[in-house]
Parts: sequence; structure tokens; C-alpha cells
Amino acid sequence: MKEISDEFRWSVDQWVTGKKDELVGFLKILIQVPSENRPPTGNELPVQHLLEKKVRELRFETELYSLSNVHGLMDHEAYYPGRDYTNRPNLFARIRGTGGGRSLLFSVHSDVVPGIDGEFEAFCPVERNGRLYGRGSNDMKGGIAAILTAFSFFSEKEIPLKGDILFESVVDEEMGGANGTLAGRIRDHHADAVIIPEPTNMKVCPSHLGGVTWRITLKGKGGMGFGGESLSNPIYGISRIVCEIERFHDECKNKVAFRTKSGEVLTPNVVLSYIKGGDFEPGMADGIPQTCSIEVWVECLPGETLQDVERDFKNRLQALCNDPSMQAYEVFWEQITRFLPGSFAKTELTPILCSLVSQECGVPEEEHMAPFACDAFMFNLYSPSPAIILGPIGENAHAADEFVDVDSLMRLTKVYILAIAKWCNMSPLGIINGEEDRYETMG
Repeated sequence: MKEISDEFRWSVDQWVTGKKDELVGFLKILIQVPSENRPPTGNELPVQHLLEKKVRELRFETELYSLSNVHGLMDHEAYYPGRDYTNRPNLFARIRGTGGGRSLLFSVHSDVVPGIDGEFEAFCPVERNGRLYGRGSNDMKGGIAAILTAFSFFSEKEIPLKGDILFESVVDEEMGGANGTLAGRIRDHHADAVIIPEPTNMKVCPSHLGGVTWRITLKGKGGMGFGGESLSNPIYGISRIVCEIERFHDECKNKVAFRTKSGEVLTPNVVLSYIKGGDFEPGMADGIPQTCSIEVWVECLPGETLQDVERDFKNRLQALCNDPSMQAYEVFWEQITRFLPGSFAKTELTPILCSLVSQECGVPEEEHMAPFACDAFMFNLYSPSPAIILGPIGENAHAADEFVDVDSLMRLTKVYILAIAKWCNMSPLGIINGEEDRYETMG
């Protein structure tokens, strides 16, 4: 299928429109399953069983496998230690094509960050004003629902595809994980291209930022100076570090990570997410605390290493801490997440998705960089399968009252269907124009 006919587009549009209630209903079921990631453990098992049942109904071959049984996983350079994978299996599924097409893998993560109640309860989905609220609605169970609805189109219509369709639902992506994604690469679950439905606001992102989180703790001399002893308040020291971090953040705005053809600019962020000093109950404090801590997330560009980030950020703060005015404090650094590198994918699927999104959403036909870190680097750096990030519109991921825009889920489903139809029926990579390609179609 070189071009998608207007008739086929019309049939997809009509079919997806008629599936709105079914899509939203399934997403509500997913949200109600609290598949929270609470390191070192997680509760993904119930939703993995639910997803396996769903794809089996669509005639996929399925396999649930334990990360503990993936030979070589814990010895891999990208493995992040300290996690418990008891009762946390990955799901892999495949429906084989008739042959002569390109394979496409949809990779999702089944875990969500812990729920936070706001106006709406985290795991009690509520639909209001075109939005569906609930933990995971945007990140990324909305994308999962769109993918499985797209699969249903081909199953219901009994439309054969030349290339294989693969689906994986991995555990432990949130909270700086990604070992589940790595396990799939070690097991050779490769494809000619990969789509990850992280919420990108319907922007096609063949690249993404990276980052790392540090906890910085200052230890002073606390208590009350009844005996005239000299005390040092670490909160004052941390306040100086916070001001320096703010200056660093402002300077990062001059560091352009990506510029679209239409002029949209993305810059890396520095996020202070936590501060704590003192052990007294609120309103009862009457002494200087012994310690004060902050946690800070520092983003980086594709191609930058942990050493680059340490040079630019950590060394700068350490220089401040070496100032004579800061010598009253002991400084402790702790890296509390894995370093998540940014990455970039080069694949012929990118312009296909850009064209489809442009036609469906009426936006410029251009690629973007995802303004967050995710597990796409496991594909782009450690496998032959290039991964593109494309997901729905929504807000408040990792916060209270997370929501996904329902209309964007409908549009996303259409794009996924059209992308599958076009990509999986194209000539296999490796023989295009008689030239060899580095990606091979799965057997």
C-alpha cells in the first residue's frame, strides 16, 4: 500500500467515531486498576493479565515472562539495580503478517506513578467536558486504549497485513526504571520501527530529552544555643544552593534543545521537586535543624552523558559549596534515579506519522522533540529498532487530577490505524531500491 485511499480514510474515520464509548469504557477499566510503581516493588500484575486477555481476543500470540528469567539482563550495562520483580511480568504479543511487509512494535508501560487525590480520586475515572480524569489516563493508559482499539479495527475488518504487528507492555518504566524495556531488547523483540504512546500532545517525536535526579543534603549544627555554642543552620545553606539552581535553570533557557520548522523551541529544564529541613511538627519548631535536603531533576540533550551533566551542573554547585561562607556545612550528594539519556531515532516512519498527524489535526507537518525523559533510549541506543514517541493530549501527568483529552484519543487511534496500514504493507527494510538497510524485518 503506497498511498492510503480516501475511501479507506473515510472508513477508518467512521469506524473510530463509532467506537468512542468502547474506547473510553476500556480506558476507565484500565484506570481503575491501580498499577502503581512503588520502588523497589510494583503492582502491575493485574493490569498485565487484563491486557493479555484483551490482545488474545484480538488473535495475538501472547507471552507473560518474568524479568528474573531474562538471561543477561542483570549483567547488561543499562540495567538499573535495586528493583524487585516478583509477580511483575512483562507482556509480549505478536500477530504475524502474511510476509513481505515491515514489522511495527507498539511498546507501552503498564505502571503508573502513585495516585494523588485532588478534585477527583486518582483511581475513580471521571469524564467531564471532553476530558477523562484519573491516574494514568494521560501517562499512558490512554495511549494503550488507543493502540488496542486500532488493533481491533484490523481484527474486526479481517484486514490482512504483510508485516508483523508486535505489542509489549513492560513493567517498571516510571520512577527511573526502564529495566522492563531493556528486557524486551535482550529477548530480541525487535521490529523495523517502534511507537511509544507517551503523551506528546499529538506531536511526532523521534527524539527526547534525558535527565537525572540528585538529592543534595547539607548537614549543619542544630539545636538551641543555650550554652553559647556556635550553630549553623543548613536551611540558609540550602537557600543559597536553590538560588544558584534557579540561575542555572534560567541559563538553560538559552540552550536550545530543538527547534521545529515552524520555529517552536524546546529548552531543557531544571526542576526542584522536594525540600525538607527539620523534624519538628509544624508550629512546634524551636530549634535549628541538623540537616536540610533538596531533590532536583536536571535535563540534558540527546548525546549528552552523565559526565556532561555533572560537569555543567554538579561541578557548579560544588564550587559554591567550596566557598568559605559554606564551610560550616557538610555536603552530601546522592544520585537517586538512573541517568536517563536522551536519544534520537532515524526511521522512514517519522515522515509517515508527521503527514498523518498533520492531516488529522490540521497542524504543520513537522517533527518535535519530546520534552521529557522516557524509555525510548533503550530502543535507540541498545537495539536495532528505532522508536518514535507519539501520544495523546492531556495534562497533570504525575500530579493530582491527571486527565486525557478524549477527542485526541480518537484522533490518535485513527493515526495509529493508518500508520499500521501503510507501514506494515510497505516493502521490507533491507531491499528498498535494492539497497541494504541496517534494520531487518522480524521473522
